[in-house]
Amino acid sequence: MLSLKKAFLISLSLTILFFLIDLSKISGYFLRNYEIYLVYKVIDGDTIELSNGEKVRLLGINAPEVGEKYYEEARDFLSNLIEGKEVILETDLEKKDNYGRKLAFVFLGDLNINVEMVKSGLAHTYKLNKISKYKNELEKAEALAMSSEVGIWKKSNISCIKLIDLKIYGEEKVVIKNDCNFTIQLNNWTLEDESHNRFTFPPYLFKEGETIEIYTMNKTARFTFRKNFPIWNRDGDSLFLRDSQGLLVLFYRY
Repeated sequence: MLSLKKAFLISLSLTILFFLIDLSKISGYFLRNYEIYLVYKVIDGDTIELSNGEKVRLLGINAPEVGEKYYEEARDFLSNLIEGKEVILETDLEKKDNYGRKLAFVFLGDLNINVEMVKSGLAHTYKLNKISKYKNELEKAEALAMSSEVGIWKKSNISCIKLIDLKIYGEEKVVIKNDCNFTIQLNNWTLEDESHNRFTFPPYLFKEGETIEIYTMNKTARFTFRKNFPIWNRDGDSLFLRDSQGLLVLFYRY
């Protein structure tokens, strides 16, 4: 027969084990590397400031910047979710970005806020090849937002512009063709990569059947980003062509 002391220790061990198992089901954070912080304010749709003054960049997503369509909606959506609340920060492979900001997945309880931003159509996935966690969740959220055409995925009524070429080696350029049966005024249309390098078209009548080239660094070309560096990443990137209302005309990812 077991002694009273041994029986008590076994009972205590089982109680602790059941408690931990139950806690892991409730929170989803058992054995996870995480920290809890208070969100002081939301800066934009993918950046927050903690009560200790530290800035955090949400991993795996990129939200619209100032001046872009849905910038305010993304900021306000994130603010309503977590500003003034305690959140759990979970880090991944890279801990800091080039600006010294902490890189993390943000959780409110069990809710993955990074995924929620993508699902709402207020951010797109970003550099998934540099993270090891929640890739499937982010990809599923983006597929849902795209199919639902919400937020940044809301489509323009012009859908006949075709991508002919995206040259990422040598002299970078994007080649598009007007495959519509009408002329299009391109004034204030934008072409952008996933890192927000953006070209805004000047007034130009894009004629039916015409092909135009948009260069990255060729500063003498009619259409050019006028950059001093390549922008189309060789290990994968996304192309967004939007009309003057910020609605999606063309999307391409490689």
